[in-house]
Amino acid sequence: MNTLPLTLFWQLLRRDIQERYTGTVLGAAWLVIQPLLMLLVYALVFGEVLQLRFGEHHTDGQFAAYLFAGLMAFNALAEVVTRAPGLLVERRELLLHSALSPALLPLLPVAVSLGLEAISLGLLLAWLLIHGQWQPWGWVFYLPFVVARLLLSLALSYWLAVLGVFLRDLRQLMPPLLGVLLLISAVVYPPELVPESLKVGLLLNPVAQLVQGYRDALLEGRFRWETWLGLMLLASGLLFAGRWLFQRLMPRARYVL
Repeated sequence: MNTLPLTLFWQLLRRDIQERYTGTVLGAAWLVIQPLLMLLVYALVFGEVLQLRFGEHHTDGQFAAYLFAGLMAFNALAEVVTRAPGLLVERRELLLHSALSPALLPLLPVAVSLGLEAISLGLLLAWLLIHGQWQPWGWVFYLPFVVARLLLSLALSYWLAVLGVFLRDLRQLMPPLLGVLLLISAVVYPPELVPESLKVGLLLNPVAQLVQGYRDALLEGRFRWETWLGLMLLASGLLFAGRWLFQRLMPRARYVL
């Protein structure tokens, strides 16, 4: 068995994480400090300022955990979506002059997002334990939604990576699109605040359903199997189509690169 491609991929993954914090004083410690600061900001600022607008999510620590759980899912997806469009262009030399299979490159931002999410999850679980909100079965119900999130992330990574070679504007387009997606996916507000006439939009929004699945599992100890099944079917279909498109366009992408 040829392990060289996997070795190259592992080295790429390590380099990708290291390059994020090159030149910083705290280095890789930011992997923990950044989500920890984010959690504290939500607890001290958003919870105090917005608690009257969030109904039941108003006690100390509850609102911070509610918001953090939603952003954990959203940020993991955003990590992939922002990185994937420029992935093949950034790794052009490696793609053209190494034994690494092109199909492995879209896995890179997905693997990074999993590592970052694992750190955020550890902080969230510690927060819930400290505040007496720990759900014994929460992490078990959370794992199937992680699988759905990874499949959806990988599907988007294949789509965006190969299309980004031909449509270079995709990289600049992703941040504003993610900003819109954040606002329409009930990430920073509970879905109860959405007018009845617009709630069908949330039901059809896979990101909103993923966010709610994370929250129900980790904060309520509930598994929304119908939501999970729908996400798995959607993600599997997108992944199949994305993998086909990637293989179909990759010869032309090599020529463009």
